[in-house]
Amino acid sequence: MTDKRREVEDLRQEIAKLDVTLRTSLEKRAKLSRKIGELRKDVPSVVAVPDRHHIDRLMEGATGDVPPAALREIFREIIATCFSLEQPVVVAYSGVEGAFVHAAARSRFGVAATFTPCETVASALDEITRNRASYAVVPYETRTDGLMQSTIAALTASDLKIVVCFETVISLQLASKAGSLAEIEKIYATSKDHAHCEHFLAQELPGAQIVDVKTPMAACQLAAADPRSAVLAHESIAAEHGLEVLRRNVRDEGEERVRYAIVGPRPSSRSGNDLTAIVFAVNDSPGALHEVLHQFAERGVNMTKIQSRPAQGEAWQYLFFIEVQGHATDRQLVGAIEELRRHARFFKVLGSYQSS
Repeated sequence: MTDKRREVEDLRQEIAKLDVTLRTSLEKRAKLSRKIGELRKDVPSVVAVPDRHHIDRLMEGATGDVPPAALREIFREIIATCFSLEQPVVVAYSGVEGAFVHAAARSRFGVAATFTPCETVASALDEITRNRASYAVVPYETRTDGLMQSTIAALTASDLKIVVCFETVISLQLASKAGSLAEIEKIYATSKDHAHCEHFLAQELPGAQIVDVKTPMAACQLAAADPRSAVLAHESIAAEHGLEVLRRNVRDEGEERVRYAIVGPRPSSRSGNDLTAIVFAVNDSPGALHEVLHQFAERGVNMTKIQSRPAQGEAWQYLFFIEVQGHATDRQLVGAIEELRRHARFFKVLGSYQSS
């Protein structure tokens, strides 16, 4: 054995020892979380929101050997998983098992939580209303299409509140147990994911058979049992089935940024750096919209977003969605909201959440 090979083997053995230390530390953390859960078993559950300041303090002492973005994600995953041990929750989500919404929900609540797939946003919210879930995770906004109208409509029709908004990057990976693209004979994917990667597949794997499946989770299960196949899936879902990434970011359009909303039965508490989402409709009269928006301007409340959409069941009538800085219980916002109630034909606070 050459000196370099011996040195590499020594370093790998040192890494293996560190991995055991990491595992021991994580298990100790998990035990502490379970103990907290026992002490808080009679306390109403709260949504898992990783403490940004805690993570920031951890990052301050980082050497940079681990990429900062990756280190943040690692700590977020650890915090979410241990939080789910403190307060086991059932989380509904709109979409199929293994899809991006499912992956986003797991990143916030940890894999120890129980997840319920729902066909629509409205049905996911209904799981909370019927006390079959504590929270729901639903798509809120995309960089390409803006606000998700189905989500805004479902929230408008519900008494539930947005308590957290968080952003993720959507990126499909080609994963497999094979060692190279040349070994791939078959690809399992949902029709939606297949459509997003048609150019890549035609260019890189023109001879591979494409097999449509109902869910990314099912695709991963099939690929895990077939060593000459691959899957188009979220990396965390593929890794769960022992699949290694062969090619990253294979969507023809590239990465997409998506904001997701966590919805719950009770409003969130203040964080000191919040946003509040509101929907309203104005009377059909000159200056009606200006009168409403003026209530925020004169109180120094900054508006970060405004968008209109057709009101359901009312021809040529529109609802306005606004996002403003501050929590719904902040003094300046309370005053503006009270005035808005008087001037608007319809009004509803969809929730307050920490600004990302």
